[in-house]
Amino acid sequence: MVIDREGATSAIILHFSPGKPVEFPAEFVADIGEKAALSVLHHKDRVLKVFPVASDDIYLLRIEISDLSRNFLKQLNFAFNDAKLSDIIFTTGVCLRGEKCFYECYFVPDQLVVSLKELEESLTTIPGVSRVTLKKVD
Repeated sequence: MVIDREGATSAIILHFSPGKPVEFPAEFVADIGEKAALSVLHHKDRVLKVFPVASDDIYLLRIEISDLSRNFLKQLNFAFNDAKLSDIIFTTGVCLRGEKCFYECYFVPDQLVVSLKELEESLTTIPGVSRVTLKKVD
C-alpha cells in the first residue's frame, strides 16, 4: 500500500469485521507517535473519530440537560474554569428527537485541581441539568 503524503492529509480505507481489530498502516502508527488512541463514534452522524493519546486514563463526562442554551454553556465554562479543565480531547453537544439534549466531552483527569466527585457535584448545580455521568473509558 502506498500512502499519499504530498498534501495536508493522508487517507486509507479501513475494513470493519465484527469482533476483529482494525489495523492501521505502519506509516500512520509511526507518524502518530502514540501507542493508544481514543475512538469516538458520533451516533447521530455515524462518524468515527480517532484521537491519538499519551494516556489511556481518559474519562467521559456526559451531561443531560433540558436545552443546549447559551446560559448553560456559560455556566459550564465557569465550572470547567474552576476545576482547571481546559485540555479536552473531544466535545459535542446534541439534542436528540427534541426530547433530550446532551453535552459530552472526553478528557484526562490529571489536569483537574478538584476531585472527579467535586467536578460532578458542581455540574449538577447548573440550571437545567438533569443528570451527570462521569466514568472512565474502557
